[in-house]
Amino acid sequence: MDNIIPLFSGSGHKISLFRPKSFADVQVAVDQMKSGQLIMFNIAELPAPLAQRLTDFAAGSVSMLGGQTVDVGNGVFLYGSSKVAIAAYERQVA
Repeated sequence: MDNIIPLFSGSGHKISLFRPKSFADVQVAVDQMKSGQLIMFNIAELPAPLAQRLTDFAAGSVSMLGGQTVDVGNGVFLYGSSKVAIAAYERQVA
Protein backbone atom coordinates (compact mmCIF):
# COMPACT_ATOMS: atom_id res chain seq x y z
CA MET A 1 0.00 0.00 0.00
CA ASP A 2 1.52 3.28 -1.05
CA ASN A 3 -0.64 5.34 1.32
CA ILE A 4 1.00 4.06 4.54
CA ILE A 5 4.01 5.92 5.88
CA PRO A 6 5.66 4.49 9.04
CA LEU A 7 6.88 7.01 11.59
CA PHE A 8 9.00 6.19 14.63
CA SER A 9 8.95 7.72 18.09
CA GLY A 10 11.56 7.60 20.83
CA SER A 11 9.31 5.49 23.05
CA GLY A 12 9.67 2.41 20.86
CA HIS A 13 6.04 2.52 19.78
CA LYS A 14 5.43 2.63 16.07
CA ILE A 15 3.13 5.26 14.57
CA SER A 16 1.69 4.63 11.13
CA LEU A 17 0.29 7.47 9.04
CA PHE A 18 -2.64 6.55 6.81
CA ARG A 19 -4.40 8.48 4.09
CA PRO A 20 -7.35 6.09 3.80
CA LYS A 21 -9.43 6.05 0.66
CA SER A 22 -11.58 2.99 1.38
CA PHE A 23 -12.88 0.76 4.15
CA ALA A 24 -10.14 -1.75 3.26
CA ASP A 25 -7.50 0.87 4.14
CA VAL A 26 -9.21 1.49 7.49
CA GLN A 27 -9.32 -2.25 8.21
CA VAL A 28 -5.56 -2.51 7.58
CA ALA A 29 -5.03 0.33 10.05
CA VAL A 30 -7.26 -1.29 12.69
CA ASP A 31 -5.36 -4.57 12.29
CA GLN A 32 -2.06 -2.74 12.88
CA MET A 33 -3.53 -0.98 15.90
CA LYS A 34 -4.48 -4.35 17.40
CA SER A 35 -0.75 -5.12 17.57
CA GLY A 36 -0.11 -1.99 19.65
CA GLN A 37 0.73 0.58 17.01
CA LEU A 38 -0.56 4.14 17.06
CA ILE A 39 -2.47 5.06 13.92
CA MET A 40 -2.73 8.56 12.51
CA PHE A 41 -5.33 9.28 9.82
CA ASN A 42 -5.18 12.23 7.47
CA ILE A 43 -8.56 12.57 5.76
CA ALA A 44 -8.33 16.29 4.99
CA GLU A 45 -8.35 15.80 1.22
CA LEU A 46 -11.32 13.42 1.09
CA PRO A 47 -14.87 14.47 0.25
CA ALA A 48 -16.76 15.18 3.49
CA PRO A 49 -19.28 12.28 3.24
CA LEU A 50 -16.56 9.67 2.62
CA ALA A 51 -14.31 11.16 5.31
CA GLN A 52 -17.17 10.97 7.83
CA ARG A 53 -17.96 7.33 6.99
CA LEU A 54 -14.30 6.26 7.24
CA THR A 55 -13.72 8.05 10.55
CA ASP A 56 -16.96 6.62 11.96
CA PHE A 57 -15.80 3.12 11.01
CA ALA A 58 -12.33 3.69 12.49
CA ALA A 59 -13.64 5.28 15.69
CA GLY A 60 -16.16 2.48 16.18
CA SER A 61 -13.49 -0.16 15.71
CA VAL A 62 -11.15 1.60 18.13
CA SER A 63 -13.92 1.98 20.69
CA MET A 64 -14.74 -1.74 20.53
CA LEU A 65 -11.07 -2.48 21.23
CA GLY A 66 -11.08 -0.18 24.26
CA GLY A 67 -8.83 2.30 22.51
CA GLN A 68 -8.70 6.06 22.27
CA THR A 69 -9.45 8.57 19.52
CA VAL A 70 -7.93 12.05 19.50
CA ASP A 71 -8.94 14.74 17.02
CA VAL A 72 -5.59 16.36 16.28
CA GLY A 73 -7.20 18.93 13.97
CA ASN A 74 -7.64 19.80 10.30
CA GLY A 75 -8.79 16.32 9.31
CA VAL A 76 -6.11 14.45 11.27
CA PHE A 77 -7.02 11.84 13.89
CA LEU A 78 -4.84 9.75 16.20
CA TYR A 79 -6.06 6.30 17.24
CA GLY A 80 -4.47 4.18 19.94
CA SER A 81 -5.25 0.79 21.39
CA SER A 82 -5.69 0.13 25.08
CA LYS A 83 -2.03 -1.00 25.08
CA VAL A 84 -0.76 2.55 24.45
CA ALA A 85 -1.62 5.61 26.55
CA ILE A 86 -2.05 8.91 24.73
CA ALA A 87 -1.02 11.59 27.24
CA ALA A 88 -3.14 14.46 25.90
CA TYR A 89 -6.23 12.24 25.65
CA GLU A 90 -7.45 12.91 29.18
CA ARG A 91 -7.17 16.68 28.75
CA GLN A 92 -9.05 16.66 25.44
CA VAL A 93 -11.92 14.57 26.80
CA ALA A 94 -12.30 16.86 29.84
